[in-house]
Amino acid sequence: MFDVFARFYDLDTEGLNADLTFWLQLARRTGGPVLEVGCGTGRVLIPLAEAGFSVVGIDVSPAMLAVAREKVKARGLDERVDLVECNALDLNLGRTFPLVFMALNSFGHFAEPGEPERALERMRAHLEPGGLLALDLTNPTPGAFGETTGLLIHEYTRPGPCPGWQTVKLRSQWQSFVAQRIEVSCIYDEVSASGEIRRTLAPFALRYFYPQELRLLFERAGLVLEGMYGSYDLDPLDDDSDRLIPIGRNPVRGASSRDRRQRHA
Repeated sequence: MFDVFARFYDLDTEGLNADLTFWLQLARRTGGPVLEVGCGTGRVLIPLAEAGFSVVGIDVSPAMLAVAREKVKARGLDERVDLVECNALDLNLGRTFPLVFMALNSFGHFAEPGEPERALERMRAHLEPGGLLALDLTNPTPGAFGETTGLLIHEYTRPGPCPGWQTVKLRSQWQSFVAQRIEVSCIYDEVSASGEIRRTLAPFALRYFYPQELRLLFERAGLVLEGMYGSYDLDPLDDDSDRLIPIGRNPVRGASSRDRRQRHA
């Protein structure tokens, strides 16, 4: 499903870098190596590797990974980066990490019943004892997802991805409050200088989560919730927060309940 987005993903995320310092600080705190689940074309993974961390990136889309591999090779980062085609619901790398994370709403792609639980279980299985798991989600306050009544809106017009062409992106969204899903339909019109148009249709679903729901999901996965934050500066989560960032710790085997409570505090 996500292969269709590969040629446009860097256009979609152009200028989206407010979270990079946060991920770098979290990697420095845990020391690496790092596992990014849903790495896409390497928007976060490459800056981490450039900062000196060994990074494993997994993604279900071979087309996304192909773009990431080109970037990794062009920057001479092959020795620090390992890219693996894998569905996170079947993740089984045979190793553990001090940090596992999913950036920029990627966890919301686990939109079907049972998938969030399975994804957290698989990610926790790849955490070292004491390791951290972090998600970055939109705080689902009223209006947080913009226009969600199906109205077709113009999102951007940007040059690329082919030289001499520009891409016009249109998007419509429907919100289901019962299912906690945003059904998104994207239209990418690539326009050449001569007026030729190539159209690509790309739908997907994005599930959103509420804070108390995430607490239960982390608890069910066996993770100790360190905190729930509302920004990349780790501000406390409140009704005005844009982001919803839960960070959980994999308990150290044999640690006492008192030790776990102290870490949680």
